[in-house]
Formats: sequence, C-alpha cells, structure tokens
Amino acid sequence: MLCDPGDHFKGRYEFERQYRVDLLEPVRSKILSMGAVAFTLGNVETDIFLDLSDGRLASNDQQQVMRLMQPSGRVLWICKGPGSDRCVAMDLDGPDKALEMLTALGFVETGRLVKDRDIYFAGDFHITLDRLDGLGCFIEIAVMTDDADSLPDWEKRIAEFAGGLGLDPLQIETRSYRAMIGEEGSPRA
Repeated sequence: MLCDPGDHFKGRYEFERQYRVDLLEPVRSKILSMGAVAFTLGNVETDIFLDLSDGRLASNDQQQVMRLMQPSGRVLWICKGPGSDRCVAMDLDGPDKALEMLTALGFVETGRLVKDRDIYFAGDFHITLDRLDGLGCFIEIAVMTDDADSLPDWEKRIAEFAGGLGLDPLQIETRSYRAMIGEEGSPRA
C-alpha cells in the first residue's frame, strides 16, 4: 500500500463505470498529471467466486468474492448485490479460515479470475487500471457511499471525470469480467 485509503472504500453502495481501452498508459499519465495518488501498484489480484451449491446467489444477482492481492498481501471479502450498486467489503487477515467457514456453510467455488491491477485516488474517486490476459485493458472509475439517493449525482460526476480523461461513453463496458470470461473464454487463472 502506498497511501492510506481513508474513506475511499467505505460505504454500502458502489457506483462505478468501466471503460475498455487499448492502452492503460495514456490514462495513467492523465490521472498522474491531475495529482492522483497511488494506492497499490503492480498487484496481481485473484478473485475466488463463491455461491451456494444451488446457485442461489447468482440467481438473486448476488456475489461472494474472496480477493487475494499480491504483493500487497491484502485479502478482501466482498459481497455484491443484489443489484449492481450494492457492495460491502471487509479486510481479512488471510483467506484460509474465511474460506473454510464459507465451505462449512455450504459455499462452493464457482470460478476464479486473475487480473493485473493498479489503484489510484483522485479526489473522491478511486481509479483502477486493469489488464486481464485474454480480455484486454480496462479503466474503472468508482466511488463508495452510504447514500443511495446520491447515486444519480455520482453517475454524472463520474461521466464528467471520465470525459476529462479522454474516455468516451462508447468505451463503457457494462459486463463484469466474469461475464466476459464466460463469453470469450477463460483467461489465466
């Protein structure tokens, strides 16, 4: 970790926009020229997706994800949904006991996803620069909040910020990486 995340990852709701790009470097240069601060650089993140054996979470538009980050050593337990904006995450000391507990409760691994990720903070936003073998490069601009009523305002603010980075609304990718993998084949895992 290069800086303190402060309140960047606090909140029950996450509003994000993901953009597919050809290259990460032009956007990285722009955010750095704006004074963005690096949070984590050069991480390889492995997301382990979990569901109950009957697929109940997926059918309810929910996800349980254990995220392992190296070399930063962070481990996150992430609960997304129902819906695209609901997101709760917590840091863990390690994945082993949490995975053991979830398995004891009937959860099974339903897939893995590996990505190279850098995270920056610029104002209220956290910006991720992702590269996934087999899928390409992506920029995600996001904010966390406890105020569901503020989400439409955040949508506008993120669109304006993205425009300032030279990102075009036509580059927006609405599918999750997991959905893209299902459609395009499995990247490294």
